[in-house]
Amino acid sequence: MSTIIHFLQKFLNITIFDVFILFLLSFISYIINLAIKYPNNGVGTNYRKDLPGPKGVPIFGNLFTFMFKKNTYIELKQEWANKYGSPYTFTIFKRRHVVSNDPQTIEYVFKTNFKNFKRDPAFIETFHDLIGDGITTVEGYMWKFQRKLISQQFQGRNFKDLAFASVIRQSEIMIDHLKKYADSGKLIDLKDLFFRFTIDTFGDLTFGIDFECLSNIDKKAKFVTSIEYAQAVSHERVLQPFRKLIEKYSKKGQRMHEACKYLDDYIYKIINSHRSNLKVEEKPVNNMLTLLMDAVDDNGKKFNDKELRDIILNLIIAGRDTTALALSWMMYEIMANQSIENLLLQEINSFLTAEKPILLYDDIKLFKYTTATFYETLRLYPIVPVNGRVCIKNDVLPNNIPIYAGEFVEYNLYIMGRDEKIWGDDAKQFNPKRFLNLKNDLKPNKFKFASFHTGSRACLGEQLATLEAVILAIML
Repeated sequence: MSTIIHFLQKFLNITIFDVFILFLLSFISYIINLAIKYPNNGVGTNYRKDLPGPKGVPIFGNLFTFMFKKNTYIELKQEWANKYGSPYTFTIFKRRHVVSNDPQTIEYVFKTNFKNFKRDPAFIETFHDLIGDGITTVEGYMWKFQRKLISQQFQGRNFKDLAFASVIRQSEIMIDHLKKYADSGKLIDLKDLFFRFTIDTFGDLTFGIDFECLSNIDKKAKFVTSIEYAQAVSHERVLQPFRKLIEKYSKKGQRMHEACKYLDDYIYKIINSHRSNLKVEEKPVNNMLTLLMDAVDDNGKKFNDKELRDIILNLIIAGRDTTALALSWMMYEIMANQSIENLLLQEINSFLTAEKPILLYDDIKLFKYTTATFYETLRLYPIVPVNGRVCIKNDVLPNNIPIYAGEFVEYNLYIMGRDEKIWGDDAKQFNPKRFLNLKNDLKPNKFKFASFHTGSRACLGEQLATLEAVILAIML
């Protein structure tokens, strides 16, 4: 820049002020040109007059609508779906979103032509500080390798025995806490208790770790508060195009760095401790951490500590958040619907009696209404309501809507769960019985009911999540 300025001053005989005005006029001309080229959509996006959608502002599209919205994110999306139908489109800065709340779209993107759709690079970049290159973000061979390993830990009789024992153990601690609060008449944050329950259960089952969230109920562990802060900042980044500059000089950025550093140190300490124990124990501990440490890829290479850290943190967050939130909504609906609670008690009391008060693993499948209540919760309150993939090459969706390379194909399970065309006239009602009339073991079409995701990326922890929710509901 200094060379250019020197050249302009020497050969054109103009002042620094003249140079500044020249560059300012050039910059303004450039912005005007972009505004003309992208009159109501984000810079670099295709103009889609073939699809309805909210009008945006030049260059930034609908970014400011999200940043300064008066209602919640889900409410805004629902308002647009009601107004424009499906599919509709909007843009956020450099990305066009095409929203198609249709089971056929989910099947096409996540199964039929899965190879032509990839993870959103913006998601990977904004969450990378927290979850790194774990199974949530990686693609290709590394994703397949991690998924294959992790799936081994969630299958077979060994998992069933370990999971059942772990869930029962942590559920009993939960019940003890609730009894104490009931006896004292004090209020309790039930959602917070569910979060403590799921993280302790997952840590116990998969890594042999006690996070001490239930045993130390009067305060939150720093490990947990660090996760929660890093998650909150990562979510905020989605709507901050200049977040790198902002975080570099802000207290929030410093706190984010400190939270991630603490998580790194905590996980590395777990890895090193486990590795030391494996060296001295005659019989290796059979859990997921041992499996991951011993795993060798096709090139004979083992995971390094950074890769282990990413995988472990991905699993902990997934194992904690999703089931805890589902349990919270489930209990909310049970408490709001006396008839639902009566039917649950009727089913539970028909299998657990004074003569047989203890729950056994093989009994779980008998509790169909309890399981249906959990599924109905996820139908109306999906834990990951909005999902989608980025198109790699130009494509056409089943509804004959063209999708261009770089566009994000999105669906919204929250809206789909309330769609009468998909779920019938009572779609907005909480009615677990809808799952009891199905032939396929309570489950509807997996692209219609995609609360556990679907296709190649279907949730590996579905069995564990269902087990946790059903057992805890029965014991409560």
